[in-house]
Amino acid sequence: MKLLMISNPSAGTNRSGLLEDVISPLAEQFNEIVIKQTSRAGDAQEFAEEAGDFDALVVLGGDGTVFEVINGLAKLETRPILGIVPGGTCNDFARTLGLPMVPCLAAEMIATQQIVEVDLGQVNDTYFLNFLGLGLIAEASIGIDTEEKVRLGKMGYYLSTIRSSLDAKPFAYELELNEGQKMTGEAVLILAANGESLGGIETNLSNGAYNDGKLDLVIVDEVNLATIRDVILQKIGLANDPSFTHILTSGFTLKTDSPKVIDTDGEKALNSPVEVKVLPEFLKMYAGQNRKLNRA
Repeated sequence: MKLLMISNPSAGTNRSGLLEDVISPLAEQFNEIVIKQTSRAGDAQEFAEEAGDFDALVVLGGDGTVFEVINGLAKLETRPILGIVPGGTCNDFARTLGLPMVPCLAAEMIATQQIVEVDLGQVNDTYFLNFLGLGLIAEASIGIDTEEKVRLGKMGYYLSTIRSSLDAKPFAYELELNEGQKMTGEAVLILAANGESLGGIETNLSNGAYNDGKLDLVIVDEVNLATIRDVILQKIGLANDPSFTHILTSGFTLKTDSPKVIDTDGEKALNSPVEVKVLPEFLKMYAGQNRKLNRA
């Protein structure tokens, strides 16, 4: 079997010697391994676009590197099996897949060939694996201090969320679900989740399946600092608060009273209005042994 390894040496927890530690368990499963290291934004996507002849592609990097890779793979008719070795700050979808957060252990798990089929989200011409959000979630991501992120890791995101919450202002929205339901109102946050983790913590949504052809759509109509605190402390799930509306949907169109920044897996290159849909079981991915939904 032929493997392409894409490594981002500047990712949060990547370090000297880590690549060798990761390659070692994979070399037992793959008889040919090609390694490509990123040096600038866009490299990972370009490498993935050229991965059609590989049996598997493993990413050593953070959520931003994974985002680039899935946007490259989405353009291919024949796609390699995708694996994630967590090397970033939050590593959200690796958590959803039940992979260890220790890179060499994640590589060992990938080598066992536990494969699942995974939905992919599409918004306009961009693809996302974990989530799409606007309002508070995008503002918190924009507001994070780079030095704070490096020094505090996930806690930097939480601090930015709290700061953004204090200044959050509702925006008017119009939603039309693929199932026919139309909704209007005001919100401080709209989140469409495919994964079970956000900012490194479990969302505890009532249906976190990543291959059910649905997104967990959460609408928050007011800021509740106590709720945000409890979510950060993992005391409750996003679906358990009365200010949160939770819907399962295969897609939707969204308009806002003024253009709002759209955050897709931590990247902010889009603005509303947007059209969002699910591509069911679009990717095959390596998972932990406790993730066996609709196994490929």
